[in-house]
Amino acid sequence: MKDITIDCRGFVPRSDLHKAFADALAFPDYYGNNLDALHDCLTEISEETRIRLLHWEDAEASLGSYARATKRAILDAALENTQLAVMFD
Repeated sequence: MKDITIDCRGFVPRSDLHKAFADALAFPDYYGNNLDALHDCLTEISEETRIRLLHWEDAEASLGSYARATKRAILDAALENTQLAVMFD
């Protein structure tokens, strides 16, 4: 199993959130830096992967509704992809 930890402090602007995911999960260069692209890349993960999102409450404080929409996109991807597990800490 691949274990990924992303520290969610300091995600301002939104592009910081997308960069953190892209770097941690080695998304392709054409990654679109938006929630649809995030969802698509997460559903395409083919090896068992666990993502731990540390300090998620900091992302919610700094990004507000965008963080909530991001969380929905991530959880939807995890429901679709049995290889993906996500923990919000």
